[in-house]
Amino acid sequence: MDPSVVDSAQFGQLWKVPFNAKEQFYAKPLVYTPLATAIQVVFLASSQNYIRTVNAKTGAVLNARQVATPFLQADIGCTDIPNTIGIIGTPTIDPATDIAYFYAKTYIPDYRIPGPTGMENGVYYFYAVDVNTLQDVPGFPILVDGSVADNDARKYFVGGTILQRPSVLQVGSYVYAAFGGHCDLFNYTGTVVANFAVTSGPVVPLSAGLRTQDGGKGGIWQGGLGLASDGPRLFFVTGNGQGHENTGVAASGHAPCNTLGEAAINLNIVDGGKLKLGDYFQPYDYQNMDGGDQDFGSGGMSLLDPTVFNGTGVSRMALTAGKNGKIYVLNADNLGGYKQGAGGVDLILQTIVTSQAVFGGAGSYPLEGGYIYYTPVGHNTFAYKLGHDSSGVPQFILAGQSNEVSAGRVGVGIPTVTSYKGKAGSGILWMTDPDAGIRAWYAVPGADGFLKTITMPQIGGVVKFQRPAFGDSRLYTTDSNGNLYCLGSPVNLPLNCTAVDFGDVPIGSAKSANVTCTAVINLNSIQGMTVGDARFEVSNSTLPTGPVTRGTVFTFPVRWNLTTAVVQNTPGASYGAVTPGVKTTPLTLYTVNGVGGYATVFPLSLSGNEVSQNAYFSMTPITIDFGGLVLGIPGPAPSNTLSFSISNLGSQDLTISRYAYTASDPINASTVFTDATYSNNTWKLGDGFTSSNLPAVGSILKAGQSNTVDATFNAVNGVGEYLSYFKVFTNGGNKFSILEGSASTAPVANFSISNGEGGWLPQTELIMDFGLVAPGATATRQIRICNVGGSVLTISKSKPPLSQIRATVPGVDLHESQTIAVNDCAYGTVAFSPNPEPPNINDFQVTDSWTLNTDDLNFGVHVVNMVGTVHDRIVGPTYPNGTFRYTYLGCYLDSPRLLPKQPYPAGSNNDNAKCQAACLAGGYPFAGTEYQTECYCGITAPPGYKFYSEDQKKCTYGCANDSTQACGGIGGYISIYYDSSKYTPNNSTYNATPPPAPVTVQAVGNYSYLGCYSEGTGGRALAAKNVAPPSGGGGSVEWCAAGCQGYTYFGVEYSNECYCGNTLGTGAALLPGTTPSATGCSSLCGGNATEYCGGGSNGVLEYVYVCGIFHHGDQYGLVEHRIILQYSFIQPYCVHHHLVHRHLVHYCFTYHHLVHSCIAYCYLVDHYLVHYYFAYHYFVYHHLVRVFLFSFSNPYRPLVEP
Repeated sequence: MDPSVVDSAQFGQLWKVPFNAKEQFYAKPLVYTPLATAIQVVFLASSQNYIRTVNAKTGAVLNARQVATPFLQADIGCTDIPNTIGIIGTPTIDPATDIAYFYAKTYIPDYRIPGPTGMENGVYYFYAVDVNTLQDVPGFPILVDGSVADNDARKYFVGGTILQRPSVLQVGSYVYAAFGGHCDLFNYTGTVVANFAVTSGPVVPLSAGLRTQDGGKGGIWQGGLGLASDGPRLFFVTGNGQGHENTGVAASGHAPCNTLGEAAINLNIVDGGKLKLGDYFQPYDYQNMDGGDQDFGSGGMSLLDPTVFNGTGVSRMALTAGKNGKIYVLNADNLGGYKQGAGGVDLILQTIVTSQAVFGGAGSYPLEGGYIYYTPVGHNTFAYKLGHDSSGVPQFILAGQSNEVSAGRVGVGIPTVTSYKGKAGSGILWMTDPDAGIRAWYAVPGADGFLKTITMPQIGGVVKFQRPAFGDSRLYTTDSNGNLYCLGSPVNLPLNCTAVDFGDVPIGSAKSANVTCTAVINLNSIQGMTVGDARFEVSNSTLPTGPVTRGTVFTFPVRWNLTTAVVQNTPGASYGAVTPGVKTTPLTLYTVNGVGGYATVFPLSLSGNEVSQNAYFSMTPITIDFGGLVLGIPGPAPSNTLSFSISNLGSQDLTISRYAYTASDPINASTVFTDATYSNNTWKLGDGFTSSNLPAVGSILKAGQSNTVDATFNAVNGVGEYLSYFKVFTNGGNKFSILEGSASTAPVANFSISNGEGGWLPQTELIMDFGLVAPGATATRQIRICNVGGSVLTISKSKPPLSQIRATVPGVDLHESQTIAVNDCAYGTVAFSPNPEPPNINDFQVTDSWTLNTDDLNFGVHVVNMVGTVHDRIVGPTYPNGTFRYTYLGCYLDSPRLLPKQPYPAGSNNDNAKCQAACLAGGYPFAGTEYQTECYCGITAPPGYKFYSEDQKKCTYGCANDSTQACGGIGGYISIYYDSSKYTPNNSTYNATPPPAPVTVQAVGNYSYLGCYSEGTGGRALAAKNVAPPSGGGGSVEWCAAGCQGYTYFGVEYSNECYCGNTLGTGAALLPGTTPSATGCSSLCGGNATEYCGGGSNGVLEYVYVCGIFHHGDQYGLVEHRIILQYSFIQPYCVHHHLVHRHLVHYCFTYHHLVHSCIAYCYLVDHYLVHYYFAYHYFVYHHLVRVFLFSFSNPYRPLVEP
């Protein structure tokens, strides 16, 4: 990224691509050019488990795929990631294979508990997909759940309890991923997983104890920062731990330790990609960090470029930071163990104390001496420059800061630094912010101690812990609304010019260089050029005049003129201060193009290194703010040590002649400075400020030498403000730095919950009770945290509720890292708004919680348990005490009709109250409303398998007489209430196995199924008898057969109607078809949903059953098995059955009959001397019919041979 382009009007938004509603990108975008296509793409992975590739130049979506159903945030209650939890950790792409690797959180239904979702059914799959197609690589995905830890067989992987947050890392043939918890809930332990082969570990679908916080914790989340590696080693940081093996006695980081919460850890990669503990660092006060929720793991581990960041005895350096506001500078080869330092403190390279929590990680810039960057929550972005103490040990010194302040809430991004072709002076520091969007600065602070801002296009706030990605001079990032942005300069530039690096130029001299350009298109003219620093001299007369044709190469000179420069700040000048060091400025050419679609402004960079020919003294930073010391807490007296640097930026030796300090205005000529004194190996730099390694007066700094000086602040005068202007006098100039600090007593949190009556509950009360609240109403309460101590109080943990009980402004009220000034209070409002409910429901409770903690060490984690009672309205009949008699049972699918009695015609005055009154008057225990206007009563409870819960929103029809009540729903759903004096719901009311699929009964008792018939043309098909329906409905085939005993036929229709007869009515016809849906006889029996009882949609369909009979004197026998015994199977004959001239003329046609049905029918015909034989058509193929011939062994008729 060229700063001359980025810091110009040509840099802006190129395109923006929106995606799904509520879709978030916690995984960072990856810019990649696949081997297969050579077309650069942006690879995206989202919280909804979508992966996509987007053309990096145009923004066109190339491929998209949802790999799995995402896990629901509602199943865990933790609000850190809203809505859905899918792919959260940033994937990794193998450039040798075009394969992307990532972890996706989803479900396996009924895996550990019944149901499709739930925390216990949450699992993780490890995916490998081809970037070109987004399709799975053979053998993937791999189920990770159930895999047993290599170092502890008692622990196994349970995807529902943990979160894969850090970026995934590939080392050789192995892919490593780290896991932490969800808001420290459930039974979890921080985990690192390595994958290589295409087989998964054993699946152990256990669920016991998952919801108890019995795990080791020590989660690895790092604000999304990835695992770090230098090849044979992995580095990461853990959060709050459950156990404390290290308790007071110093421990080596190379010795085994079983409880590595709040630790920076190095795992060695050994044979087969397995991991083995190599080293660790655990802060001496890590138990206090646990108690105050000062999560060390909020920031990850950053490994610095070892070719730049090194020193005496230190070959490799690492950085980490956490919620406690400290930056830890570590020796990557000896992390520090526990309490290895003198006096039982940390044995590390350096501790830098900031004033706020740090999340994510550090940015670094290895050019121009080496810088690192951190952005604490709600504060400036700070730049620290690499220095060394008198022994050569590396130390960092605050070199500058941004003018801008980051969002005062969790989510500030991770500093990222780019350069232009690795050139010094081209560094740009980038930062994402949840409020401001994207920010940028020149990477090296100016002489005034501030980072120079580069104005960025406005893109809106970004999702938390994001960092931009870069490719081909373009920047990519996502915002909190799920949009992908591309920022850059116009792709079509009219010129191709070389940037100029002047190299070293001594102050007082000048140097010239040529810029060479090639015209990319035909130009009408080059109008002129400008430079950002007037000491870089150009002349428009050196540019080509007139038209410039495509392909023309031209050059022009640039002169860096330092002949009149003086080494000093130049207030009011049109260009910056003259100080030794790298300088960069843009040169901009203006063109009139002969071709449309190309930019008319072309920027390029000019850079060089100003060199002083004399000694030049530099002292940074200008201000050293030690922050506040908290007095009166147990332990040793608090102090804070920070570093500053004294350097010789000139070409000659620099001699230190004096140290002095004052508390008055250091600019005023009359101010008297007090000489610094040296006693007991300590320099006094002012009241409360000392140093033990300040070089002696008379010391010489060679050209380019820089020394790091440690300064310590102690509150020697107790509570109050401390200030000293510390000045160094040299032959290369005199400079001062401001030393400042303060001391106060500890913060003390005073906690209380409002009582809903204008008052506050005692501090010890942690239950927020909303009382009785009706659906549609809202009740509110407040949480108040006041600071009654002597220093600023910080909220270190805040996990607000987001359900029916919800924080009204989550992420703002009582948010993590929020500070509360002394004698001030902060408030969080909680609202309880019950969901809409039907009338006449029993009171029930809704619960949730808000977890809070502060840096008051005596405060501890506060879990505010919240409860509200849903109290709904009463309709319909009541008991003498005023309570409702009919209780809401639920919403049921009313097919077939569940409640058969309709007490009054459908009408516009229908509602649940009227329906319940009518059913009570009729003695019915169940009352139901549907289709807005209809009421039904019944005596039988509805089956549980037809129940639909309220969140499925099936019963949403407003009653005709009261639209605020539900009277059923579209699609045949009924709202059912029950008389609580006559019925008590049980498990089967709502949970029952659906019955087998309904069937057409082929035989019952002495009757055989004949077929589905229409009603007669002149009356009913069966008109001899109408069997009265059973009380409350409940017809069945068996019930009808019993009621028609003695009749030849019986039939069922309309689910609950039964008719008998000895003959079929005129015009009654057998209907064609082989299934109930085809014939129309598809109504389920009212008393047995496993049977069909005719039809009814057109009022003409009837199932008819015939009674098997035989001749015996004057009586017809009624026992079917007697008939079956009286036929004999002769022999199957295959005859040509002519379609016109049938061999057997009389027939009974039905697609449903069986052999015994045919026998029964033909026996009746035989009695009337019509035929001796019957045939059963078995199979039809090309007019050949398989005909089975039977004859009756009838004592009254001799057998006739076929």
